[in-house]
Parts: sequence; C-alpha cells; structure tokens
Amino acid sequence: MFKYFAVVALVLACNAGNASAIWCFTCSTFNNTNCLVPIVNILLSECPPSPDVSEVTCYTRIVGQDVERGCVTALAPLERDNCALVNNCQLCANENNTACNGDLFPRGRLHCHQCEGLTNSTCGEEIQTEATSCLRFVADDQCVVRVRENTVVRGCLSEHEACRDSRDCHVCSGNGCNFRHFEFNAAGSMVAQIQLLVGAILLSAFVANSL
Repeated sequence: MFKYFAVVALVLACNAGNASAIWCFTCSTFNNTNCLVPIVNILLSECPPSPDVSEVTCYTRIVGQDVERGCVTALAPLERDNCALVNNCQLCANENNTACNGDLFPRGRLHCHQCEGLTNSTCGEEIQTEATSCLRFVADDQCVVRVRENTVVRGCLSEHEACRDSRDCHVCSGNGCNFRHFEFNAAGSMVAQIQLLVGAILLSAFVANSL
C-alpha cells in the first residue's frame, strides 16, 4: 500500500512540474523556414527556470534578415533590457501554458505572391490567391515578377537580389503588388535602347556644332 501511494505521489509531482513548465518556440528562419509562423510542436522547447525572469517568458527578434525565437532566459541581461519593438525585438508572457512567441513578426512585414512555373502555368497568369509573407525581413523590401524565356518567378526582392539590375524583372511596392501578368519584351527593350543611343549621338553632335 505504501508503495502504491509513493507511485501516485510521484506521478502527481511530475504532472505539477509539467503544468508549471515554461515553453517557447526556439528557432530561426536562417535554417528553418517553418519558424516564420511556427505551428509545429517540434519547434517548442522547455525553458530553464531563472530567478531573474518572472514577468516575461519568450522573445522574438530580427537578427540580420531572419526571425529568431526563443526563451528569455537565453538572452543576456543587456539584450533583454534593450528588447523593444523599435529594435525589432519583442518580449511576451505565456498564458495558459501556451507559447506566446508564435505570431508573425514584425506584424507589418511585406507579403508577396510567391511561385515559379512556365509562362502558361497558373504562376504565369494573373494571380487570384492571397500573397504570403516574405521569408527575409528587409524594411524597404519589394515584390518582383521575373520572366526569363518561358519561366515565370514571383517573390520578394530580398530573396531575388538579381532583380535589382535585371531587365527580366518587374519590381513593385506594396503587399501583393506582383499579381499582374508580366511579359518581358526583349525586342521592345532593344528598340528603346537603340532610340536612346541615337538620341544621345544626335545630342552630342548638336553640342559639338554649337561650340
């Protein structure tokens, strides 16, 4: 009988310990894209107790261009004190033993249509679905559509840096702005370049004759 009560007491103690455990999402989009909006329990970790942390439990912050989530106890005291939205960092407190650091962060980050396919695929047509969050966080990020030969790519400029200097791309600003059908006209672009070149030559000749 004594052995039975001892086992029951041990089980109750374990349950009580689990009930008071602190859990946070601990991950980074640097090596796990699921960390952008974590909904899988495998990204949860139990946080070690700390006498220095009582009111807050978890954090979310931007490191470089990536989202990082974790336990407040993992932060140095100075990092914890400087964690504020103005620094792209946020502290939170769990409620009902639910990890509080699983929301999209920052909330106002850019959404773009993201797909890849042939020009005659759904990605090549005007997009009707909702745009999704860009994986990398850049304050002045933009959306892009790139058409090269018979392939269409839509996404975020932060993940398609080559589009900054490419005539194959159309770059736009605003959530979901890259929904339109875009077709690069190489012939038209060449004509435009020739016209600019001829104009520059004529202008140079005019200036030379005026001197």
